[in-house]
Amino acid sequence: MLNEERIRLMTKMACYEEGIGKKYMPIKQYYRRDYVSYQMLKTLITSTIAFGLLFVCWILYDMESITEALGNGDLAAFGISILVKYVIFAVIYQIIAFLVYNRRYTKATASVKEYYFFLKKAQKLQEKEDRTRPLEDGK
Repeated sequence: MLNEERIRLMTKMACYEEGIGKKYMPIKQYYRRDYVSYQMLKTLITSTIAFGLLFVCWILYDMESITEALGNGDLAAFGISILVKYVIFAVIYQIIAFLVYNRRYTKATASVKEYYFFLKKAQKLQEKEDRTRPLEDGK
């Protein structure tokens, strides 16, 4: 006889694995610190590329004032101001990345924990069914 409760649990777990589980299961392969650090490194690389693109757009847009600033011989101050803007830009992105990926890891932990709870419950039901099966076969 089929155990309806176990079938419901197995169906729930299969839906989880095909849905949210695809997103959360790989996250749980890492420790929190490793996952967040890796994502922050990726964010630093992409934010550097984004800053570079924005910088190029700004150069193309405001070429006159840039050539004027460079013509005054204040090249060091110009470079330092660009560097300060980059650092501020990168720090803001890193703070946002830390918050986002830390929260995502926390949500994944809770979700996968619930999945493992259902998995253990289904396993116990299977074991219970296996213990009662020999008695039924012997009758």
